[in-house]
Formats: sequence, structure tokens, C-alpha cells
Amino acid sequence: MYHPNCKAVLGRGASVLLVVLVALLALTACTAPGQSPQPPTVSEPAARLAGLIRYAVFPAPPYVIGAGDAASPLSGIDVEIVQEIARRMQLKVEYVKCTWERCLELMRSGDADLLSSAYKKPEREQYMHYLDAPYLDSLPIAFYFLKEKQYEIRVYEDIYQFNSVGVLQGASYFERFDQDDRIKKFEVSSQDQLFPMLLAGRLDVIAGYVPTENYRIAVEGYSERIARSEFLNQEKVAVYITLSKKSPLAVKLAEFNQVYASLLAEGFHSQVIDAYYAKYH
Repeated sequence: MYHPNCKAVLGRGASVLLVVLVALLALTACTAPGQSPQPPTVSEPAARLAGLIRYAVFPAPPYVIGAGDAASPLSGIDVEIVQEIARRMQLKVEYVKCTWERCLELMRSGDADLLSSAYKKPEREQYMHYLDAPYLDSLPIAFYFLKEKQYEIRVYEDIYQFNSVGVLQGASYFERFDQDDRIKKFEVSSQDQLFPMLLAGRLDVIAGYVPTENYRIAVEGYSERIARSEFLNQEKVAVYITLSKKSPLAVKLAEFNQVYASLLAEGFHSQVIDAYYAKYH
């Protein structure tokens, strides 16, 4: 049977229990003699703002070398430029290896801070800040095929004859080609796939950035089997380093631009670019 005084007794008991629990929690939090207190956990955004750049990298030699293999060390034009920016800003670099499409997604969400080798596109400007000046003002494009095929690609319209033109998914080449629906394009997620697919007969030709394909032909042993088109697109094009608008480091945009402007003024980027181009010409 319920007694009328039980409610008051239970209330006092609950109060006592609460006091005991608080005391136990306080004792648990105390540091034992000789032990250092545990530092508070720092959130990832706070850690990045404090001194870490998450740099999204994709296979694009000689700009980014080693991004196609999880175990490979990274090098390349873009990597050296970003490393120097980070050094001058007293930041560390954490590399996030991804396909081009995935890199764009990481920049869109703010899970990556920096991305390089980016053309300026209106849709990309919605989620990325472009540093004030490009580090490349040209990136020639050609088409590549098996030497044994002896294709003639002297003018742009010659591309229409092919049933499969390999391209990198989500990438930009040059405006006319990008917008041309008459060309039968076959998209791949990584540039590393293009030459092997060409050699296997799965593609007729591939569209390629000349410095990148020069590297692959020289380093990966394709010189005896791959030919380049006479057609060469050499339109002026600006290539940028970008900063995600959702990155914790977006508040440092002015500092990024200041440091980057110093590199350009000193000719640092030109020395790096010239060295890699000469090595893999």
C-alpha cells in the first residue's frame, strides 16, 4: 500500500543519490599523482585551422606524381608549390588521394581545403575560392593513338571519325571540345586508365594534356607504341590553385593570396615548372 510520506522520502533519497553521483564523477576526473591531465579532444576543423592543410590530389603528372598509388610518395609541380605555400604559412600538409571527380566533391563539402590544376568554371566558383593569379597560362591539348593505326588528325574535325575518344570524367580540356556532343567520348575516373585502355584496343584515341602525356610516354615506356596528333590546341588557359569556401582555412584566403603572390614575384613557380618540363619533355 502506498504511504503518503513515501513521496517525500523518495525525493530526499533521489537528492542524496544525485550528490553521491556528482562526487563520484569529480573523483573520476581527478588526476592520479604523477600523471598528466589528458588534453581536450580537438575537432578536425579546429586542427586544420590551427595548422593543417588537407590537399586533394589526383593522378596528373608532372603536376602531381604518385597520387594513383596509395603507397607512393608524392612529388610534382603542384606538390612543390603547395608545400612551399604551407611552409611559409607554417602549416602542415595532409594529402588526400582521390579521383578528379571525388576531389571536386571533397572541395564542395569542405572535407578538403586545397585543390590544384583547376580551370576556372562558373559552377566551381560556387564552392571554391580561386587564388588571385594562375600558375599556368597554357596547357596544350592533343590526341593520342596507337602508332600502328596511322591515324591522321590534322584538324579538329578529324576527331569526328572515331567511335571512342577517351577522356577524364569531369575534366575540362578546351571549350569547343568540352561542349561538342558530336564527339563520342568515353569517360574514365582516372587518367591512369587511358593509355592501358588504348593499348588494349578499348579506345580509338584519347584526349590528353601534353605535359602529362609527355611524362607518361617517357616514364611508363609508351614511346614505341603511342603517337600524337598533328592537331594541337594551344589556346591560352588559366590554371589555378583553389581553396574550398567551406574549409576552416577559408578565413585565411587573404594570407594564402599574399604568400602565393610572393612566390610568383620571386619566380619560384616558374623554376619548378621549367625543371619538370625539361625533365619530361
